[in-house]
Amino acid sequence: MTKSIKDILKDTGLDEEQARVYLSGIELGQSSVQQLAQKAGVKRPTTYLILDELKAKGLFFQVLKGKKRYFVAEEPDKLFAGIKNKENQLKQILPELRSLYNIDLEKPKIRFYEGVNGALAVYEDILASVPNNSEILSYTGISGLFKDFPKDCAKNFFNRRVQRHISTRIIALDSEESREWQKHAPYEMREIVLVPEENTPFFGDTEIYGNKIALLSYKENFMAVVIESKEIATMQKFIFNLAWKNLIVK
Repeated sequence: MTKSIKDILKDTGLDEEQARVYLSGIELGQSSVQQLAQKAGVKRPTTYLILDELKAKGLFFQVLKGKKRYFVAEEPDKLFAGIKNKENQLKQILPELRSLYNIDLEKPKIRFYEGVNGALAVYEDILASVPNNSEILSYTGISGLFKDFPKDCAKNFFNRRVQRHISTRIIALDSEESREWQKHAPYEMREIVLVPEENTPFFGDTEIYGNKIALLSYKENFMAVVIESKEIATMQKFIFNLAWKNLIVK
């Protein structure tokens, strides 16, 4: 499932109509409100409002020719500048947000996620929950995963994990994808043992990290459950290590 350009623009903070007007602007170049409205399929009065919003975001500017106003979309690189600015602003207030975050025993210990965005949220939680120079343990059956899951997101996760020197040990069902992971194991701080599918193939992940266990099903619309429990995580690590030692001996 590959996202469209419009969907990705919406992920950066633009709404549906803002994304359509911006895309129309970069395709048309210098254009009138009427031209933009027709191209984007948005009513003309609404287009005026949207252009004001996009100008405030630094994504459009206007030029005057005689008595006529024309609008020009900023180059796409400005999108990165806007995101970077938001990131810097968030970093400034992050210490204060952390101090306000109320960690108590009543916080939910089981969380549910669904869809590709839910799966991405789980992988973000993995990186947020483990310190540098630590380890993640995983059981996985990844055959056909990348038919729906974006490969670039997986690569981004691997890169960030390696940058923080977080290693991983994986017990994976033998497949084309898992053999590819095995090839790149030394570069991606990964140890991987392949086991035959036999009669029990599965399509999902169990990730054991910190005091958490994430259970993901790829076939059920990327349904995921994250359990936070030191005791359960300790048991799962024990079971993983028993299986790992048995497979290594073989």
